[in-house]
Amino acid sequence: MWLRKKVMRLLPPQDPPEGLCPGHKQGLKIIGLGESTMAGVGIPKHSETLTGLTASRLNAMTDRSIDWKILAEKQDLLDAEIIMVAMGGNDVFKLTSPWKWEKQLKHCLFLLQTKSQDPLIIFSHVPPVGHFPAIQNPLRLAFGFWRYLLQSSLNRVIHSNLQVHLLDEDFPPIREYFLEDGIHPAPLAYRLWAEALARQSIKLLEKHKQSST
Repeated sequence: MWLRKKVMRLLPPQDPPEGLCPGHKQGLKIIGLGESTMAGVGIPKHSETLTGLTASRLNAMTDRSIDWKILAEKQDLLDAEIIMVAMGGNDVFKLTSPWKWEKQLKHCLFLLQTKSQDPLIIFSHVPPVGHFPAIQNPLRLAFGFWRYLLQSSLNRVIHSNLQVHLLDEDFPPIREYFLEDGIHPAPLAYRLWAEALARQSIKLLEKHKQSST
């Protein structure tokens, strides 16, 4: 309740949450799925959010045409080769129990894998809520501990599923990475995050290609 009163309200982009980065090589479809960080709260255009920037970097690195989309609602079919997932921040704020969070993760993966054709699924780390600039002690300590619990659960779920991957990098929570509300990522954070996602996606796609030949 204290945070809701204190933290400024930022809006997500108002343009369509999808786009196309034209290239000369075989096309690739990617989907971004998650919370306000994936929606790009506080960012002016969807092309500057995590999914849009990752698509741009993949396009520049591979010269492949990248068709990207941010999911805003449930769909019966997820038509994409890569699904990027960023979630967990809201569950830290709500102090969701680890067992319930793990159950939700497994259900999420079940839906993703049954509604799509063998996609590459990459989860980002649970947001470092305990280090958000807008949060002070004792909430900082409580949220930091809860983030650790939920991240441990995410690690277990991913390690038990060979078709799901965790982003290799987990960025240090420095002030320059946050918007003025002290909660949501700033453009600098999105650029670094997208670069890491694009590089890992290329690496995993190449590995998958080699294993299938």
